Amino acid sequence: MGPRLVFPAGEVPEIPAARLASTANEREPLLFWVHTGRAELQISGRTRSVTAGAAIWVPAGVAYSIRVDPGAVAFPIPLPAADLPPALNRVIDFEIPADWQDWLVHQFAHNLGFLRGETAAGAGLIELVAGVHSDRDDNSPSYSPPRLPRSAETLEIARTLLRTPSDDTELSRFAQQLKIGVRTLQRRFIEETGLSFVRWRTSARIAAATSYLAAGREIGWTGSQVGFATPAGFTRAFREHTGMTPTDYASANRRPTPPREDETLAQGVALLSEEGARSGSAPAPPTIPASGTWARVNDFHVVVWIYRGSARVTFGDRTWNLRRGDAMWLPAGVRNSVEIAEGSLLLPLGSQPGASPVTAPPPRVLHFAREAQAYLLHTVVANYTHLRPEIHDPARIARLIRSAAAAPLPSGDQADPVETILAALRKNPADSRTLPDWSARLGVDEDMLLKDFVAATGQSFPRWRGQLRMTLARAYLEEGLAAGETARRLGYAHASGFTKVFIAAHGMSPRDYQRRGWRGAPEGLIDP
Repeated sequence: MGPRLVFPAGEVPEIPAARLASTANEREPLLFWVHTGRAELQISGRTRSVTAGAAIWVPAGVAYSIRVDPGAVAFPIPLPAADLPPALNRVIDFEIPADWQDWLVHQFAHNLGFLRGETAAGAGLIELVAGVHSDRDDNSPSYSPPRLPRSAETLEIARTLLRTPSDDTELSRFAQQLKIGVRTLQRRFIEETGLSFVRWRTSARIAAATSYLAAGREIGWTGSQVGFATPAGFTRAFREHTGMTPTDYASANRRPTPPREDETLAQGVALLSEEGARSGSAPAPPTIPASGTWARVNDFHVVVWIYRGSARVTFGDRTWNLRRGDAMWLPAGVRNSVEIAEGSLLLPLGSQPGASPVTAPPPRVLHFAREAQAYLLHTVVANYTHLRPEIHDPARIARLIRSAAAAPLPSGDQADPVETILAALRKNPADSRTLPDWSARLGVDEDMLLKDFVAATGQSFPRWRGQLRMTLARAYLEEGLAAGETARRLGYAHASGFTKVFIAAHGMSPRDYQRRGWRGAPEGLIDP
């Protein structure tokens, strides 16, 4: 018999309307995408209607408000600012190809902070946005980037040069790296773009330069930034490609708003050419990489759901293989970790406060029919962002799952010894008492306490305490605490000892973890 079905046919709840009051992202731009139904985005007094499959790009610093119709699902997705070219410093309406939808859900999930590692918007996504030409204002630079090549090797080279226009790598070096002949690359560039490699690179540099100049950058700085060795060489190439000098171009196209200092101005302006956009082509989405969570001991019960593909969940000393549509109830207080297969998407549906597995239902796999997908996606957005119904119960799904997985509660009023230990260590993770110490303190047989502890948590006491400390260590580091202060809070005598344990558990130092061990969107609209 398979997992129990949570919503029988015809019992999936209706999706209510949702709203987000006026806000503005401080550092990261917003990609607002409508998955199902219709929504409205209000920007600068103008209301924009967004239907299923459409999206709007909103630069950081621009105020917006959102209203989502009943029955609709929409995703507000902050994107890492370091990946963005200056051509995106404006509001843009565009369409999302169907094969990009799962990648956007992956991008949204990474903002919630529960997955390992960093994420980037991805060159293809930037091409998708920068390549559209709707809603261009009259002051936009008129010089189009060169056409993108089609074959895998030449496209990889083109994207490298568009992201870093000053890259001086010779074609022979690219050929060596890609294990392909130089003549083959030369022929493909001409056949696929109409330009030789050298002409294509110069054209890409001029395209980047037009955006720098339009954004208010100085001419000397711009020429150097896009790879020209001398001002004279830059001026000569610029005039050849645009018909005017950099000075004349800057005067005619400079935008009224100065560039922000945190903008990355050198990452491929309008990577998808106008000709490609007109022909209806679009870059292919990247493959969703395999991912996972750091092993953790939560102080809350959580429900996870497989939206696409498959995942393996380890809970205590047991492992479950989940497939599309499966959901799993994970009680608090027990070590858990998730490994997500390539091309797969796991999303958290909600949580409930709780520090102990003793009185909670045991882990259990349940299943949602595909008819429930839209409602569950709405639930994820409402539970983890501020785009939600005016009356919203974030624990609704968690209660439903808990009820389906429920087991009788232990009888009696006396506090469970294991629960007492778990609560004490959560309150003070530096507590150094051993299980024999606790046995004496609580007046409980040591062998019985050991057996009960393993039964409740799936781990021995030392392993569980070590895992709890690493869970809290990541939280402290994410808050910005130094390794020394984190070590002190967790009961390590020396920061070096803590660092050694942390590296053994995570494969990186505490400082490296703070830099690249996780991704949590810094914007206020995300409510993890």
